[in-house]
Amino acid sequence: MANTILILASIAVLAPMVGAFLSLLLKKWPMIRDIFSVLPVAISAVMSIILFASIGIVNNDDLTFAWADWLNGDLLSGFYLDPLSGIMLLIVSILSMLIMFFSLEYMKDDENKARYWFFMQLFVGGMLLLILAADMILLFVGWEIVGLCSCFLIGHFYMKKGEEGTKPAKSGIKALIMTGIGDIGFLGFLAWAYYLNTQAAITNPLLIRTSNLAPYPVFMGILLLLAPITKSAQFPFQSWLSSGDTVDIDAMQGPTTVSALIHAATMVKAGVYLVARFSGIWNEQVFYIILMVLAGISCIGAAIGALVTTDLKRVLAYSTISQLSYMFLAFSIRGLDDGLIAGQLHLLSHSIFKALLFLSAGAIIHSVANERDITKMGGLRKELPWTYGFMLVGVLGLIGVPILTNGGYSKESIIRAAFIGTQTNPAYWFVLVVAVLTAFLTALYASRMFLMIFHGKNRGAHVHKPKYIMRITIGVLAVLVVATGFILEGPLHNLITGHIGDPYVLIPTDAGGIVALVSSLIAIILGIGLALLLYGKGQTEVKFVENIKPFKATRTFVENGFYMDHLYNKVFVKPLFWIGQKISFLKTGKINWNMILGSVVAVVTVVVLVAVMV
Repeated sequence: MANTILILASIAVLAPMVGAFLSLLLKKWPMIRDIFSVLPVAISAVMSIILFASIGIVNNDDLTFAWADWLNGDLLSGFYLDPLSGIMLLIVSILSMLIMFFSLEYMKDDENKARYWFFMQLFVGGMLLLILAADMILLFVGWEIVGLCSCFLIGHFYMKKGEEGTKPAKSGIKALIMTGIGDIGFLGFLAWAYYLNTQAAITNPLLIRTSNLAPYPVFMGILLLLAPITKSAQFPFQSWLSSGDTVDIDAMQGPTTVSALIHAATMVKAGVYLVARFSGIWNEQVFYIILMVLAGISCIGAAIGALVTTDLKRVLAYSTISQLSYMFLAFSIRGLDDGLIAGQLHLLSHSIFKALLFLSAGAIIHSVANERDITKMGGLRKELPWTYGFMLVGVLGLIGVPILTNGGYSKESIIRAAFIGTQTNPAYWFVLVVAVLTAFLTALYASRMFLMIFHGKNRGAHVHKPKYIMRITIGVLAVLVVATGFILEGPLHNLITGHIGDPYVLIPTDAGGIVALVSSLIAIILGIGLALLLYGKGQTEVKFVENIKPFKATRTFVENGFYMDHLYNKVFVKPLFWIGQKISFLKTGKINWNMILGSVVAVVTVVVLVAVMV
């Protein structure tokens, strides 16, 4: 059985990676190449379903497969399968397959599809490697593949003329640099752990979940924390994912299908997965306080950003940052498995409804000649009835409507865990208040977006209906949003906790569950009600905001991406360019001189490292 699962896991990871290179050989046959490019991801999806089903067969045991015996297991220990990695496999492979299928129509007129298919497949393969890696070395390799692919996919349109090409190019580089800060932290953590002779903790996740990595657990935990907060675009690194309407240099410059893949199945989910996977090494309260505070700021700030922006994709990008923070808040509820489980459940539900929302946004943008400004839409309900219905399901999932959607179950589980946590730790009142307030803001900005797109009068958008491939894809996702809602508190919850076959109730009866349900309903009703009052008749602006200085100043602050990019430019970018100009004389253009200089730097670096270790 173990050997069979090993083969299936290897196929799941290698199929899209190998397919990426093979698709380049089919450049002369574009139709065959396009269909072939979807096939490897579909193979990974089938393998992932079988792997997920095998978790229950082996009674929920952790399975580690050492395929690198020729290295004696010193560095690479193979693949690792448990409920967390099994759920992530389903999320990444199935959603990626649907997004690739959607791309057949959405990207059909693109002139650089060969490059697009290559990096999309490699992106998926890298993420699957990251998920299944049984050690932090392999995980880091997958981590870097994902980061590199995101850079090229965000900058996919760099060859266009003028700003249409400059902005994507800058956005891709920005994403690579900002997430690279976390990569340095991750690499520093690995180097320090190796220096402390904790190779076992690096190469075996079974040990890393219980190891203190003494004597420096706090510092090492903070080093590693840089990786998830940059990859998942948490404060203060959120601007690579969504920078504000006036800055407009962010991940939204890539194709909408790329945005869907980044937000739903890969990249930003990698940070959440890292925290969930290695939660055992962060055993110091200071780490969870830092995580809680950063997540709380990101949660509220991003929700306000979504409420102010008028770019359809950027509304959803801010929403992603806010919802990722929701998951981190759940993980910060230390000592309660309910918090960790609730975060994992929301990871699954968010992936599905966010894929639905982004692909629905892609169908809308495709139908209105690439217009993204929601203030220029309006009244699209009649022209796009199918998209209207499917996107409504996604909006309800994002809002977290109880019973009907998966988002309702997972959000309530986080609020419930926070309420239970307050009984033993007053700090969790912060989590509870932020979670409920964010639920209100989410209902408000999601309803605003939906009303401005589909209701009122058409404000000038010329519409043509999307074809069947797009409709089928978002239709499948809409069904999944509802269908997975009915299993989140049942079979899936029991699988994660190891209580397979236990009964469960649809309506909560415990105090925590009732508080979560009631507070969620109140927040949702208030949010939707206020949105109907402000935007229900087709309004695009709230007039009283202009007359109240604090509101107007807040909107300006948010429209400029909270001035984070302005700060980075003054503190980091300009000084670095100044230093670069001062030492530019070292760049002579002569290869011999460059080789000598590079060798000297390498030798000095090695000598310093050896001296430090000795």
